[in-house]
Amino acid sequence: MKQGGNTTSRLYGYTFDECGNYIINEPEADAVRLIFKLYLEGKTMKEIITELKIKGYKSATGKDTFPLNSLKDILTNEKYAGDMLLQKTTVIDVGSRRSKKNLTKPKYYVSNNHEPIIKKEDFLKVQEIRKERDRKYNKNHNVSKNHKYHNYIYSDIAKRFYRTKINHRNTKYEVKLLEMLDSNGNRILEAKNIYYKQVDKAIEEATKALIKDLRYLKDTFNQELNNKIKDSNLLLQIENTTNIINNLKDELKTVKVSSIDAGLKDNLKSKLNEDLAIANADLIKLKYLKLMRYDYEKNVPILIKKLRDLSNIEDVCFKDIFKFVIAKSRENLILCIHLSNRNIADVNLDEEIDNESLYRGSFLYKQSRVLLDTVWSIIVL
Repeated sequence: MKQGGNTTSRLYGYTFDECGNYIINEPEADAVRLIFKLYLEGKTMKEIITELKIKGYKSATGKDTFPLNSLKDILTNEKYAGDMLLQKTTVIDVGSRRSKKNLTKPKYYVSNNHEPIIKKEDFLKVQEIRKERDRKYNKNHNVSKNHKYHNYIYSDIAKRFYRTKINHRNTKYEVKLLEMLDSNGNRILEAKNIYYKQVDKAIEEATKALIKDLRYLKDTFNQELNNKIKDSNLLLQIENTTNIINNLKDELKTVKVSSIDAGLKDNLKSKLNEDLAIANADLIKLKYLKLMRYDYEKNVPILIKKLRDLSNIEDVCFKDIFKFVIAKSRENLILCIHLSNRNIADVNLDEEIDNESLYRGSFLYKQSRVLLDTVWSIIVL
């Protein structure tokens, strides 16, 4: 399914008419609004569940206490903001009602598909708060300082991520570095070792460059985005597809009022409707691509705020600023800022490596008898 409409048999806060149109169920919608309001106020999930119970709201299954997973589903469901992400799941086998998470087929985002229960800006704020909470949890529980760059530096030579290695562990000569191993655990000698402190220095210098240019950062990103869109010919493709749709609609109108043979008319209408459906699907794909790949509107202000809030360069959580580092060689490091709306898992680093560099710099890094003339640059994913 590639057009808007209802693909859900049951959704807390809504009912559906015989045509599948969304109708707000006000008693349940009040609970949804309260859930988002409390979350935006900084309440924990446990506190929200307690508040819902005190106010007498029941879950979708009629329980007095909302399950934690139900709360998470509500807070992450774009339908409450009036939008729809199509093909989130896929059927396991024909004739079965069982489904699984869709990891292979394209997904389509339909904006303003139906009447929202909450404001879109509130939905987006909640998603940012969720990400921030997850980041803090991961920072406190899962991230080891000894392995912070593990699976973070991508080698353009080996086409895989570097692994952490610690030489002379727990001695005054300890050195943390990154080495490249193949699937059998053997060294890939062409991808030379990179030192942790070398990456630290690159991230520090790159972050300082962004902070120094903070006043003009939005303009810099917008210019880079405009160049990307121009090079992609995406706007031209959208315009051409829109023209095709309009021409097909005009042809369809002409055929409908024509006096040609009824059988021929039906065949022509069927063919034109089929072509129109294909063109509409193509237009949805192109607009979705533009939204996912060529729209920084939401993420640029978030990045600028993170940079502005840094009181000390030591406070930087590097993965909040640079999602990955691509090593063209051990002396050429590309720091990647993720500003598009794409899921990071959908980003192909091999395709992004030649993106325009927004900032560049260099420094000498010395480790024992090794002197590395290191060049760093910043690109946007």
